[in-house]
Amino acid sequence: MPRTYQWTTDDDEVAFDAIMVGIGGTDTTMIAAGLSYVEPQANIYWATQVTDRGVFAAGEMIGWPVGEALDRAEELRAMMGVRRVVITLQERGMWRDEWGKLADTEGYD
Repeated sequence: MPRTYQWTTDDDEVAFDAIMVGIGGTDTTMIAAGLSYVEPQANIYWATQVTDRGVFAAGEMIGWPVGEALDRAEELRAMMGVRRVVITLQERGMWRDEWGKLADTEGYD
């Protein structure tokens, strides 16, 4: 069964109880302007976490293929004891079904 993720396109929305995966690349505006298509890439980031598994400093991992980033984020979630993995999308249309399912409504709450 595919994973379902809460998601946003608002770069200012932060989930302090989550591992966040930011996905970006060439959006429709860039393509319309004549830029070449570039495969979406992902960055993984998290706020400082204090859980029953320990204290984890804020961090980030940059420049991952999206599928691998989602898998790594799930590993980090389990290791840190964090509640969830959430997605920040540059543009909603970048999401691919092969990566999982997005929640029906936008937002982390």
